[in-house]
Amino acid sequence: MPDRSRTVVSNPLVSIGIPTRNRAASLRHTLARILTQEYAPLEIVVSDNCSDDETEQVCREFAQADRRVRYVRQPRNIGLYANHNFCLDSARGEFLCLFHDHDRHHPGVIDAYVQFMRAHSSVGIVCSDWNLIDDNDAQLGIRRSAGPVVTPGLDYIGQTIRSGRSSVGTPGLMVRRDALGAVRFAADAPIHFGDFPVWFEVAERWDIGHIGEQLWSWRQNAISHSARPIHDMVSDFEQNVGGYCDAHLARWPAHAALVDRWRASIDRFLFWALAYEVALHFRPENAHERQRHERTLFEVMDYRLTADELQNVLARMKRYQRGVVTCAVRAGVKALVDSGLTWPLARMIRHHSTLRTLLGLK
Repeated sequence: MPDRSRTVVSNPLVSIGIPTRNRAASLRHTLARILTQEYAPLEIVVSDNCSDDETEQVCREFAQADRRVRYVRQPRNIGLYANHNFCLDSARGEFLCLFHDHDRHHPGVIDAYVQFMRAHSSVGIVCSDWNLIDDNDAQLGIRRSAGPVVTPGLDYIGQTIRSGRSSVGTPGLMVRRDALGAVRFAADAPIHFGDFPVWFEVAERWDIGHIGEQLWSWRQNAISHSARPIHDMVSDFEQNVGGYCDAHLARWPAHAALVDRWRASIDRFLFWALAYEVALHFRPENAHERQRHERTLFEVMDYRLTADELQNVLARMKRYQRGVVTCAVRAGVKALVDSGLTWPLARMIRHHSTLRTLLGLK
């Protein structure tokens, strides 16, 4: 963990923004934990998106008790990403974080991030590995990055688009103010993957840092914004990441060949994501009680497709198939479904991590 021998006076200000709405109970616990951070100086900006529960009371109690807490109540619901932007616009620190109102962070995470940033001047964003936890703080899984400590920004973008997974988790990262600049969330962006274009744009000019420890935990439950089935998220990925490709090409016309590869990666990832959802549908009942592999978020959600949804997913796979291999895979998957011989699909779930590696999706 970080060396505590440095004097507090020399430390730069770190701003932690907490966009929140109607989660008073979890926010109370989150604020209490954040105030135990071993780093100083800190400011915590809580932007209350016009909550109608006890959020205002909770925040005013904390703001009165601790001068590091600054509470702002929005007069109306300005939307998820506009609330994120408000936190960023209101922050005064050299380094900025956006913490969710229901997650957990190690008391040394801010100190570790600041030390990392000071040691790597080319890095614009740093994040660590993280845990997935449930409402009882039980660990559901771990998100590890196998990449290097410092990744060139364009390499990070390409890897994230290929895999559909980012080594940067928004509620657990730190971004350098100079790197973020005027980059902000698109207020009307679809919820899923709406953060990708923000960190991608930063990565156009800055490297991405990584600490190989689980320094924070991302809570997953039925009311999480991420608690949606794969087929609902496909359009969000296509719109947010495809839109980013358009914007990147406008800023960097010489990157046309690179952007073409990214677009091909979008289709490839979405095809395999939908194939995975079909396989997920046929996993055995109570499979989570027997499985020993690291579960994905979608296994944690434990949802099943309806008959109509299953057929729609199979049809959507056709939209993203490219080349002989994906055409053959889709035909094979459909034949298994139509024949009722679905155990090979169910077995795929037990080996999803290996399959992602073989398919180049890691």
